[in-house]
Formats: sequence, structure tokens, C-alpha cells
Amino acid sequence: MRQYLKHIIIVVLLAAIVITFHIVRRNATMRGLESAVSSDCDATIITGHDIDSIILQSYPNLLKTDIKDIDKKAILKTLKHHPYILDADAHVTAGGKLIVNVTPHTPVVRMFYQGNEFYISRQGTCMPLSSKHYCHILVGSTKWEEPLLARPSKINLADTSIHNQPASPMKIWKLASFLHDNPKYGDVFDQVYVGEKGDLYLVPKLGTTTINIGDTTLLEQKFHNLWSFFDQGISQVGWDTYSSINLKYKGQVVCTKK
Repeated sequence: MRQYLKHIIIVVLLAAIVITFHIVRRNATMRGLESAVSSDCDATIITGHDIDSIILQSYPNLLKTDIKDIDKKAILKTLKHHPYILDADAHVTAGGKLIVNVTPHTPVVRMFYQGNEFYISRQGTCMPLSSKHYCHILVGSTKWEEPLLARPSKINLADTSIHNQPASPMKIWKLASFLHDNPKYGDVFDQVYVGEKGDLYLVPKLGTTTINIGDTTLLEQKFHNLWSFFDQGISQVGWDTYSSINLKYKGQVVCTKK
């Protein structure tokens, strides 16, 4: 019986310690903020320091707030409304520090369109340029423009419920996303544009050869054909041997020499 009571007392004491610790912790003042950005992309569009600044500008008294009064839902809602942020989560450590983890949108092309300049993300969102960070990514433009029905920042090219998406940015986004997902191909090019007849053209980082992709169908096959041609000929004579390479016709690589 005494052993049984001893066990009960130990359990009660441990429970009391845990409850006391929890109460003290909840009533303690927050002891710091630490934000991190998780991305598999080299293009830096937002950093942990930027996240800290966004949070503290929206909640200037945060670091003086008791842990129990921290509104994590409100903080996450604020972050998710930022154009560069795809997702975010937060938790408070045992030491009282707020840890915030952010997944950013991944920019795949810097677009010039009707006097506007903006990023298009892998997720299809159009985002304003950053005043702090420059992304070394594909540059897109077009000679065939349609009126935009909304400001670029309001456009989501991945929204399939919208049937009148701007055609040129849509084509460029699909091609840029393919090149981002296939860096073997994407690392070779630095410019993409839509010609007057609606065809997509790529310009390699080395040389001035234009490559006509046509539309965004069969991209895997088109680039496989281009790389086969590269292995067989271009690698020996260089890009500048040809003024243009046309991949728009199924199963064909049509070249025009300078």
C-alpha cells in the first residue's frame, strides 16, 4: 500500500510540475523570432530576414507579447497573403521563441508585357518584382499582346476556371515551367518570347540562334530531338552556325544556316 501511495504521489508531483511549467511558459514574454525559407530553387525572392520584417511590421509589439497571447493564425494569415509566399507554418519553442517556416512561390520567368514587368511563378501566379533581390531566371517577352483583364498581380495562370487567360503569358509560363523542371535544358537558355504569329522562340545564353518551339505541346519530344541534334552536330560547329532552328513540326528539326 505504501509503495502504491508513493507511486501516486510521484505521479501527482510530476503532473503538478508539468502544469506549473505550462502555466509559467504561457504567461512568459516571447523570447525571440526566427524565420526560415524552404525552397529548392536558387532564385532568391524572399529571405528569412524579410519574413521577420513582414511579421514585425504587422505586429510591432510581438516581441513584448506573452506567449499565451500570440495569435499564430493571424500571423500565418498575414504571411499567406504576401504575393511571394505559397505556404507557412509556425510554432513556439519550449524556450519561448516563435519559429516560422515559409515555402515561397518559385519564380520561373521574368515577364515584360504591355509596359508591365513581373515574375511568373512555377505555380502560375504573377508577382511584382522584388526591390531587394534580383532573380537570375529566364526573361520573357512577346510581340503578340492581348489586353489584360486584370492587373498582373491578380492573374493566376493555373486557375483553370478562367477561360480567357492571356495567351502569351500562358504559353511562356508553360514553357518556362518545363525548363525549370528540366534544368538540363533550362540552363542553356536565358530568353523566351512569343513571335507575331504566336510561336514560342528561345534564345540560348551562348550565341544568337533563335529556336522556334511552336506551341507548348510535345515539349519533351521537341527538346529530346534538339539535344540529339546538338550531340550530332551543334556541339561540333557551335550555335552560331545556324540563324534559326525550328522544332514546331512533329519529329523534325529544321535548321537555317547563316
